[in-house]
Amino acid sequence: MKIITNLIKDYKDQWLINTTVVINEANPIIDRIMDDDSVAGVIMTNKEGAPILTNISTTRATNYGLKLNRFGAMTQIYIKELDPFDEVLAVRFHTKKVEVMLAPHPEFNIIVIQQPRPNAKKHTNKENMLHPRIGCECLMRVRYGQCGLLTFQVQ
Repeated sequence: MKIITNLIKDYKDQWLINTTVVINEANPIIDRIMDDDSVAGVIMTNKEGAPILTNISTTRATNYGLKLNRFGAMTQIYIKELDPFDEVLAVRFHTKKVEVMLAPHPEFNIIVIQQPRPNAKKHTNKENMLHPRIGCECLMRVRYGQCGLLTFQVQ
């Protein structure tokens, strides 16, 4: 995992990096995630969406970080509109090429990019299958409510 020092903006970003390193030494969660063969990349971004820790190229990490920062903020807003006492813990969506997991937080985001697993269980009943013109399905895990499956069209 490389630290992108030129994108560190303030002491909060530095604190976030130091905390992550200490936690990973005690319990190597990030190392275990990156050791999985299907994981293509792990990105930790600051609250603006700029990557501060990553194991992929800076350009690609910046692209994912900025786009998914807005996506995470939008999902938080939508869930708060449905239930003001609820919050999004994780968002997982998969496209034809990749599967992305996002853990949004007010101070940082953690993004895991994963290649689809070839032995993944396929949906057998028709109501769980994606429509051919709809390119993405999204699973949101919220704190107090139920997990919900949201299918939307990618433009």
